[in-house]
Amino acid sequence: MLELTVFFSGALVMVLEMVGARVLAPYVGTSAIVWTSLIGVVLACLALGAWAGGRMADRHLSRRGLALALAGAGLGCALTALCHSLVGQWVTEGIGNLYVAAVAAAVGIFALPALFFGAISPYAIRLRIGSVDTAGATVGRLYALSTAGSILGTFLGGFVLISFFGSASILWGVAVCMMALSLCNAARGGKVRAALLALCLIGAVMNGMYGTWQENRGGVRLVESPYNSIRVYEGMDWGEGGRAVRLMATDPGYSQSGMYLDDPAELYFQYTRFYALGPRFVPQARSVLMLGGGGYSVPKWILAGKSALAAPDEVRMTVVEIDPAMTATARRWFDLKDDARLTVQHEDARAFLNRQQGQYDLVFVDVFNSHYAVPFQMGTVEAARALRRAVAPGGALLMNVISAVNGEDGRLFQGIYGALSSAFAEVQVYCVSRPDRLGEVQNLMVVAFPEKRTGTAGEKARAEEAGANADAGMAAMLATRLEGPLVFDTPPLTDDFAPVERYALMLLRQ
Repeated sequence: MLELTVFFSGALVMVLEMVGARVLAPYVGTSAIVWTSLIGVVLACLALGAWAGGRMADRHLSRRGLALALAGAGLGCALTALCHSLVGQWVTEGIGNLYVAAVAAAVGIFALPALFFGAISPYAIRLRIGSVDTAGATVGRLYALSTAGSILGTFLGGFVLISFFGSASILWGVAVCMMALSLCNAARGGKVRAALLALCLIGAVMNGMYGTWQENRGGVRLVESPYNSIRVYEGMDWGEGGRAVRLMATDPGYSQSGMYLDDPAELYFQYTRFYALGPRFVPQARSVLMLGGGGYSVPKWILAGKSALAAPDEVRMTVVEIDPAMTATARRWFDLKDDARLTVQHEDARAFLNRQQGQYDLVFVDVFNSHYAVPFQMGTVEAARALRRAVAPGGALLMNVISAVNGEDGRLFQGIYGALSSAFAEVQVYCVSRPDRLGEVQNLMVVAFPEKRTGTAGEKARAEEAGANADAGMAAMLATRLEGPLVFDTPPLTDDFAPVERYALMLLRQ
């Protein structure tokens, strides 16, 4: 029983840690900072629990003591399932710094169960040691079993449980298993622990029956996937005369996608309207690639014939979206319909670019990880070269980047701009919201061409683009272009071995 206990507790603590990132996501996101905070806090609590468990085993050694440690871990998981939203909301509202917020959330939500999990192995080892002569073999065997269990828990949690169950359901499941282990180790005198096991079972059943309703009760629909914690909610856009909108969010305080309920194919966010520059520059485009689907706002807009493409019915569009749950959410709540002109591929955008051989008249890039930093593998020189291979002659690339242009907060953009400039013949930059404040973080639409557009022909084309034939909205977009060569103080080029993610960390302070 001791060997089984060590093995299963090792597995369950890793399940707890794997689901931990999903629990924290609605409050502090899923960035490397959040994972670092979670792992660091859990390891610190396991170490503290191991120290306390070892001291307790030397003073009061009994199977009941081990059973209480197991029950404490189970109770801690149950409390985490019950109270994580309260702690998360408090952290979100009370702490503005992401680093501090991530650590505080991890401590508030996972410290208690991790402390008890840490006490289990040293207590079990002390119970198993019968002789000093065999102590080394005993310790080695039990640690090996615990590590083997952790390996199983890592794959089980990451590959299976998170894919099929919500985070609260997994937490309740861990609580039930730990309570059951507690009773198996010391059934006598376990009436309180049996009652706690019954309560955990009731909690798991109630969560399965009413968990979704509780999430929807506040008007927020929650979709969990191996990649994201997606929240869908509705509101009003008072700047458009009070029109109802539906929003999708994967990070606290931000929205991933938006849709007008009275016109699902109309572009809601200001930056998405800048993708109209693509049809403006390449009106005869027939093939369009979009990296990053989100709520599929831009694909719906193009397929509905609302862009300036000359032959919208002949357009063939490919969308590469890493998260199948994003596509499912767009189909269910954002009016994405089946269309023979639309092909969806669920994989990482960089992996797709590395292997694909075709070319497209227009390539749109709108890929982001937590807190809207461009994934580093999409901002390198190698990625820029792969994007260049994907753009057909006479075509164009449009990439959305959230960054400042100048200063410390501009390093993300500068790295991407330098990488694209090394692969494309001409790169233009348009400031979506504040072209007069280049030191502020904002949406930047970067447009890259495989051929030069400067010179006599280029100047003529530019005059036509800004001429009387352009509608007011297009003229306003064209007016936000940054003129002249862009010169930066920081090194512009970034390769796969010096990722721009380190620059993206600057943005997290915003």
